[in-house]
Amino acid sequence: MRELITYLIIAVIGFYVFPLFCSVETVADWFPTTINPIICFICSYSYGAVRPYGWWFPLILVALFVPTLYIYYHPSDWHYVIGYAGISFIASAIGWYIGKKREEKREEARKKRMEEFKKRR
Repeated sequence: MRELITYLIIAVIGFYVFPLFCSVETVADWFPTTINPIICFICSYSYGAVRPYGWWFPLILVALFVPTLYIYYHPSDWHYVIGYAGISFIASAIGWYIGKKREEKREEARKKRMEEFKKRR
């Protein structure tokens, strides 16, 4: 649960706080096309690597973005929601795969250490 809150706070800061300190042109041009997808990718990838079975995390991340359409952007820019959902699911799947491989390596190393320990006895 702590990991979830950490990544959601990072996303909230990226979606809501950063645009407050930028000009209107920057928010309209850079945030929906560059900054927000990067934030979605990094948060989803990181959470997918830590919690491999968090398939619902991208949905929460996209739900956090929807109110920003009405705050910072034009409500007709709903296609960003679909793009961010796709980016988040792909990043989460990549994180899940890498987390799974990392866990398999840890398990192999643990088994190897146990075999060496049993041989020493």
